[in-house]
Amino acid sequence: MENTNLTPEQVVENISTMIAEKMQGVATNDDVVALKNELSKLEAIETKSASIEAEIAKFQGEIDALKESAKKENVKMAKNLSEAIVNEFGAKHAEILNSVEKGQNFNLEVKADTTIAGDYTGTIALSQLEAGVNRMARPIRRIVEISNVGATSSKYVTYIQQTTQSSTEFVAEAGTKANGQVSYTEVSVEVKKVAGFIKVSKEMLSDLAFVRSEINNDLMESVAQNIDSQLLNGTGVGASLNGVLASASAWSAGSFAGTITNPTIIDVLRVAKAQIEGGDFVPTHIVLNPSDVAKIELSKTTTGEYTYPNFTEGMAPNMQLSGLIIVASTNIATGTFLVGDFTKFNVRMREGMNIQVGYENDDFARNMVSILCEARLASFVKANDVKAFVKGDIATAIAAL
Repeated sequence: MENTNLTPEQVVENISTMIAEKMQGVATNDDVVALKNELSKLEAIETKSASIEAEIAKFQGEIDALKESAKKENVKMAKNLSEAIVNEFGAKHAEILNSVEKGQNFNLEVKADTTIAGDYTGTIALSQLEAGVNRMARPIRRIVEISNVGATSSKYVTYIQQTTQSSTEFVAEAGTKANGQVSYTEVSVEVKKVAGFIKVSKEMLSDLAFVRSEINNDLMESVAQNIDSQLLNGTGVGASLNGVLASASAWSAGSFAGTITNPTIIDVLRVAKAQIEGGDFVPTHIVLNPSDVAKIELSKTTTGEYTYPNFTEGMAPNMQLSGLIIVASTNIATGTFLVGDFTKFNVRMREGMNIQVGYENDDFARNMVSILCEARLASFVKANDVKAFVKGDIATAIAAL
């Protein structure tokens, strides 16, 4: 397979197809060598995303598994009757062969019928192992992809914040002009670390080919999920990130209080959009728990007709309400909503997700290996952008309308 001019994603797809084909039959050593050559081309690509790195780790585990399968197929088999008798009956083979050469019969002890149901315990020898591992589900992550993501090279992210605006006014001829003095202040946000590790024996890494890639993938998934949850719910206290919910303004019914007939969650979200626009920002997204998204789609008129087609353009994950994209996430509590201009929610990566392997304490003496995954980042809403986000409790807001 020639990878020239292919994108990394296309190379990944080609290798995945090759591995799937080999798993359908019996892989040979030549097959394993060919797959390793293709994988080395993918590893040689200088710029690789986190998802490509994860695919490389997965392919390494799958190729190791095929390698073990190829070894088993190369076990030497008996070529003739003599070898078969030697393999089966050991020291008695000379006596048996002598009887056969003279045309004589020989007696062998015969046991009772052997059946799978009666004489075999387990399923390993009777099974074909499915590729991959059935992992436990994790929440879908969407917050990073809708935020204003950038990089930093420092322990602190610092920005300049305006604290006083300039002002002007119309004046009469020869009148005194307004003093438009402005002022600024410096604000710093500390980079925080999220990390986790697993201890695993060297034997386990060597004897179970899939374990290394699965551990790597699972640790990376755990770190990514923790980041996504913190970007919503972090308090900013201690090692916690500054979550957008902690910075958002409280929802207010304002002039809409008590004026909406039979208010629903749709009315609450539309009022939130108006509140943000009233603060001179343009909201982009709504974040809701999946059960609350379902309530929008199941909304009906008093005569039973669905109402959501009148308010939406497209369905999840691109469902929209009043021009705002709805993001469904189990990282936000049921009954809670967040509306905002997510270009104003800043995420700055100090260290992207990375994996390290080494010894800790008595790991070396016990043949254990510590596998660590971590990332460092900062998140924040600037003080002058707080009105770009509105949060609230759905039931309380409906009651206020």
